[in-house]
Amino acid sequence: MEGEIYLNKHLNQTYVDDNILNLEDGLKLKIEESLGSKLLEVEEIIHDFTNSNVSIMKDLMNHILSSRGKRLRPVLLLLSGSFQPANDYVLIRAAAAVELIHTASLIHDDIIDESYERRGSPSLNARWGNRPAVLAGDFLFARAFELISLCQDFQLNKSFMKAIGTMCEGEIEQNVFAFNVNISEEQYLKNIYRKTAVLMEACCGEGARLSRLEGKDVSKLQAYGRNLGLAFQITDDILDIIGKSEFTGKPIGKDLQEGIITLPLIYVLEDITWGPRLKEVIENRAFSSENIDFLFQPSCIDGPLARAMDKAASFVREARESLAGFENTHARQILEEFADFVLQRDH
Repeated sequence: MEGEIYLNKHLNQTYVDDNILNLEDGLKLKIEESLGSKLLEVEEIIHDFTNSNVSIMKDLMNHILSSRGKRLRPVLLLLSGSFQPANDYVLIRAAAAVELIHTASLIHDDIIDESYERRGSPSLNARWGNRPAVLAGDFLFARAFELISLCQDFQLNKSFMKAIGTMCEGEIEQNVFAFNVNISEEQYLKNIYRKTAVLMEACCGEGARLSRLEGKDVSKLQAYGRNLGLAFQITDDILDIIGKSEFTGKPIGKDLQEGIITLPLIYVLEDITWGPRLKEVIENRAFSSENIDFLFQPSCIDGPLARAMDKAASFVREARESLAGFENTHARQILEEFADFVLQRDH
């Protein structure tokens, strides 16, 4: 589902990396037909706005660009802005800005979490240390704000600034609940809304608004982004347990070791047999492979994983329902297929 769009500038075309996405051919083709030239321009803007004459900053930015991330958020913004004619100058720069915002937030997350790998490569903090990495994240935020200022749209600026503030609140609250075996499903959902879904919600809402959709349609696309983001994060948390590290780009079980109690683990904690055992591991922070091997036993994890996947599926259904009433355009078809793909992805 993730719409990770890579650009081969030598061939002057967009393409979806099969090794990373495994998207269906039909969905790839629809992305190419609908957004190809716009995504190329987004990538060129990202390249231009991450350029620096300072040697170490140039190295930092080259490292970031060499391990291109998922372009899901720009794709969501561009698709949501495709239902009616929009000002492409503004739309494309907003799409580039949101990718810079997302990338900056990941850099800061890696520093906070003391993560030393990102997308299968060393993180900036692992390679250059925390201080250069912090400043690289700040540099990207500054470039994103510069792009947004070029759009001369107060509401666009307000929406993304509000989303960034909410993301910061989500990170802080996640830290508050670290290693807390009493975290509820409700609190978990609040956390992942703030951390992940709020920016997708803003992307879809602003794309819709920039294409001059009516208020109710803007709200529908915001709801799509919000529910998609919730489903996406739940499946991400499932993959932290059962995914393959060569695909996810991080060690399996990393969230648990950082004290992040995800939805499948909340369900394990509710189990009268396995819950006390997991609670003891978390409270003692005894995360050796021997101590957490029981989590991978089918009798322990299959039920919680199925419940978590059902919850993700419910958000996917809500996302799809939010698209009801829109014309059956390529944009709508891609958004629907993206939602379905969330439940099928393996990384």
